[in-house]
Amino acid sequence: MGIMDKLSGMFGAKKSTATDSVKPPSTVLRENGIDPSNLKFKFNQDGTVVISGMSDSQAECDRICELVEDMPTVTGVENNIVVGVPEPEPEPQSESEPEDAITVEEVVTGEAEKTGRTYTVKSGDTLWAISSKMYGSGGKYMKIFEANTHILENPDKILPGQELIIPDLDK
Repeated sequence: MGIMDKLSGMFGAKKSTATDSVKPPSTVLRENGIDPSNLKFKFNQDGTVVISGMSDSQAECDRICELVEDMPTVTGVENNIVVGVPEPEPEPQSESEPEDAITVEEVVTGEAEKTGRTYTVKSGDTLWAISSKMYGSGGKYMKIFEANTHILENPDKILPGQELIIPDLDK
């Protein structure tokens, strides 16, 4: 044990060991009341973290960056978070309905009868793409998945021909 080790021990500094565990950013965010499901983290060798994804507000975006930057192994944060929901694309004005039009019909779910939208999955569709069309944000794809757990086991596995319930978003 060297003199520096003794000094750091006297002043309460803890020596880092390989067995010390560091929580991942998603856990840190959850512990602070932030849902990280719309975020992605990329860890660079220099200790910086690139955060991308969607956030509902600028305040939440700032808090996410602050919490991640305060993590012990992080030297900096690159913020690539998009704040807010993008404006949906305008509806086509033609007389004929587009090929991938979405129909509105009554859907019975669980015990209550609700009016909702349905969408028939086409080849090449993903829940992210469907969510982008329906909500203007692909990051809300889990709402569609959760409404269709009776036919879907995994949000990454949808099949052409499946009829999905598209729930209304809570305002």
